[in-house]
Amino acid sequence: MPRLEDLDEESREFLGNFQCRSAGEPPWTPLRKQLSDCKVALVTTSGLISRKDEPFELTNPNGDASFRMVPVDTDPGELTFSHVSTNWDRSGFAIDINVVLPVDRLRELASDGIIGSIADHFFSFMGAIFQFDRLIGESAPRACRLLKQAEVDIVLLVPT
Repeated sequence: MPRLEDLDEESREFLGNFQCRSAGEPPWTPLRKQLSDCKVALVTTSGLISRKDEPFELTNPNGDASFRMVPVDTDPGELTFSHVSTNWDRSGFAIDINVVLPVDRLRELASDGIIGSIADHFFSFMGAIFQFDRLIGESAPRACRLLKQAEVDIVLLVPT
């Protein structure tokens, strides 16, 4: 991620004037079982997709609020990014996928009995979404329903 002063003037101005939306205090749901019995899912905002997936829509200036469900056992060599920004450094991902998708760390936690299991799919959203209505009204609730159907207890959000 570049430093603000390293961005071009237009990007600095946009980010400096961007108004974040606030919906009040975030909801909190207490964990009702032991961590060692919990199924954990990953949600990333890296725009990471399987090469077989439909890419995210990059021409929409408001961003693509959809998401992709990718099998968690997908070979890292079959994953790619939808991001095309020159301001986004991909070198960490090229070295270690766990920078944007810490699935190996979750496997270690499951193997050590610290968590119960890992969900079969991870959810990938684009990080550059500037119009939130569809995300809040449609995509996020749909992802939540799918996570509940998969009996996920904990979601690890991995922002990029």
